[in-house]
Amino acid sequence: MEQKGNPVFQFRNGVSPRYIKPMFIRLQYDRWYSTNQLVHLLHTNGLDVEGTDIVSYNAHTWSLVGLGRLAKRRIGNKSTNMFHLTDLGKQLIDTYSTNPDLFYDLMHFLFYSSYRRSGDLKRGCFWLYASICNTLWLEAPAQIDNSSLTNRLQIECREAFPGYDPSFSKRSVWGVFPWLQTLVPPFLSKPGAKSQLYSKRRSYCTPQLFHLATDMVYMSMEGVQYGTALSVNEQQKEDICKLCLLDPEKFWEMADLTQMTISGYEIHQGQWGVSITLEGSPTWIKLPDFSDEKVDEDEFDDGGEV
Repeated sequence: MEQKGNPVFQFRNGVSPRYIKPMFIRLQYDRWYSTNQLVHLLHTNGLDVEGTDIVSYNAHTWSLVGLGRLAKRRIGNKSTNMFHLTDLGKQLIDTYSTNPDLFYDLMHFLFYSSYRRSGDLKRGCFWLYASICNTLWLEAPAQIDNSSLTNRLQIECREAFPGYDPSFSKRSVWGVFPWLQTLVPPFLSKPGAKSQLYSKRRSYCTPQLFHLATDMVYMSMEGVQYGTALSVNEQQKEDICKLCLLDPEKFWEMADLTQMTISGYEIHQGQWGVSITLEGSPTWIKLPDFSDEKVDEDEFDDGGEV
C-alpha cells in the first residue's frame, strides 16, 4: 500500500549536548520563549550562532521527547514560534543542577525510547537513535566506521518501513555520537590524542536508567503485569543492556544497586532462578503519555538538515 507523506528519520546534527548548558538549563518553567529569545540565550552564554536554525532544531527535538511544548503565538502583526517547558523539562533541569550524569542518562533514555513508546513516525529520528545504539552495542568494542554504519542502517530502515522512502545522511548518524560521548562512563570515546571514535560497553549506569530500561522490557512482555515476577532470560537481559549501553557482565551488579536505590524494584532468588518484580510504573519521573498528546499544527518547522 502506498503511504502518504514521507517521515523524517534524520537526527539533526545541530541537536547537541553543547546547547544544553547555555540554553536548555537556562529556561524558566513559567514562561514561553520565542525563537529570537532562545538565540539571545545562546549569545549571552557565549555561543555566537547565526540564524535561528540551531534553536529551532533543538526546541523541536526537546518537544518530541516531552521536555517542552511548541506553538505559534501572534505578537502584534506577526506569528512567532514559541517554546515552553513541561513538568518533565523542569524536572530534568532540576536534575542537571544536582546530578548531571543522571541528566544525560535520562536524555539518552528519552531519545532511545520515544519512537518505541509512541510508534509515531514523526519521531522517526529516535528510531535512528536507538538503531545506532543497538548496532554499535552489538559490535562493541570496535572502531566506528560511520560510512559503513550509515549504509547498513539505511538498508535496515527501508526494510523496516516499506512503502516509504526513508533516508538520512552520514551527518545524521554522526549527530548521535556526541550524546553517547557525554554519558558517564561514555559509550564512545577517543583514546589518547586520536580523533577516531571507539565504542566500549559501559561498566555501569545510573540506577534510574537501569530501572527505566527494566520497566520498558517488563511492560513489553505479553501477559506480564506489575507485581508479576519476571524470570530474566538472555534476550531480556540483552535488551536492557542495549538500552543502557551496559556490559552484560555488569547486569546483576546494576540490578542489585537499582534494588537498593529504587522503591518497588525487587530481586528474588527462587527454585527456578533469579527474577525481578516491579511493583508499579516509575513514580520518581513522569514520562510523557504519547497516546494522549495533542498535535499543534502550528508547531516549529524543523527545516532541513544542518
